[in-house]
Amino acid sequence: MKIRLLLFFVISIGLLYRLYGLGENLSFWSDENPVAIFTRTILEKRKPILSKGYFTKDQQLQYWLSAISAKIFGLNEFAIRFPSVIFGVLTIWVVYLLAKELFVNSSTSEESKPTSEVFIPLVAATLITFLKIEILWSRQARPYQALQFFFVLGAWFVYKLTKEEKFNWRYFSGFLICGILASLMHGLGLILFFNGFLYLLLFRFFWFKKWILPAILLALVFGYVFRVQIFSVFSSFGDINNFFYYRVFLWHNYSLLVFLALVGFLFQIFQKKKTWLILILFLAIQGFIVSFLLPQPFTRYIYLVFPFLVLLSAVGLGEIAKIISPKKRWLILVILVIFIVAMGNKFTLFPQKVYSLNEDMQEIPEVDWKKVYGFVGEKLKENPGAVLIANWNDSPVWYLGASPQAWGAI
Repeated sequence: MKIRLLLFFVISIGLLYRLYGLGENLSFWSDENPVAIFTRTILEKRKPILSKGYFTKDQQLQYWLSAISAKIFGLNEFAIRFPSVIFGVLTIWVVYLLAKELFVNSSTSEESKPTSEVFIPLVAATLITFLKIEILWSRQARPYQALQFFFVLGAWFVYKLTKEEKFNWRYFSGFLICGILASLMHGLGLILFFNGFLYLLLFRFFWFKKWILPAILLALVFGYVFRVQIFSVFSSFGDINNFFYYRVFLWHNYSLLVFLALVGFLFQIFQKKKTWLILILFLAIQGFIVSFLLPQPFTRYIYLVFPFLVLLSAVGLGEIAKIISPKKRWLILVILVIFIVAMGNKFTLFPQKVYSLNEDMQEIPEVDWKKVYGFVGEKLKENPGAVLIANWNDSPVWYLGASPQAWGAI
């Protein structure tokens, strides 16, 4: 009961930190503007189509969720970003669930469980709650927080499935739903299908023996439907190497987190446990894809599997606490506080109204487009014959109106 109360407290703090300052409706950045304009068109035309007839099938679920939010809270930056807040808070919860499933022995009572087992899920949830990078992406009108949530929840369903002696359709359906929803949020969601099926084939291959032929046919159909995307990705294999970028991102910014993850990983191997395998599989596959198959390196691409690194770090903290004193449960919380303070620039001890997109790596221009187009809009009204030339049309469409004639564009 105490653990549940602590978890409720942590999740509540997570919600408050992610909402704090969001209502000030600060400017969208470049990649948020498409979500904003398609959200508005859904409210106006009941489908994501612009005035010139441009229709998009990409990130459909993100647009519709933002439209529902905007219908409730009004068409503003807060409403369009709010779905990510919900997914950010839910991520804290599912990280706890996955950690509990992986590292807590449910066959014993809570009082008899080792310190590390009892507190690892709570430590992992606390890290997710206060990490700046987690709060940042929980406040953006982008699909990456939802993807992270579905990746963790999908991993939970897959792991629960492999613990069953017989095939469990409920868990398998949960995994499939997570994969479908993740794919509707962003193309990177397809990786969840690959990760999940690979893990199932590695540990429950005998379940799929009679389905080999249907699986091959399904794979061929899938490959044909997504042939353009698949070809564009694999045709560039060997020409792309972003590994250095992600190595710098992780080691330079989160070296202590990575070190603790290595400690947790090594202890798992030493103790001959296999719970680390699903975490490493998700991390390794995502790391390979973003490093060698995607042309542009962005931290948000590796962010999808960041909780899996956090989970291994929580194991490392638990093992260190167990070495120091196996009976004093409170010690791991003291070590956690020391750890957070030691990485103070990556954690938020007190909520902030603004979190920089370039906190870790310099990759996104942070421009106050609301201020810029507020000024531009006034000048266009004063000079009806003026023409606005923009190289990123989504921003003027959102801030000046959907009709190009309204702001003199050609």
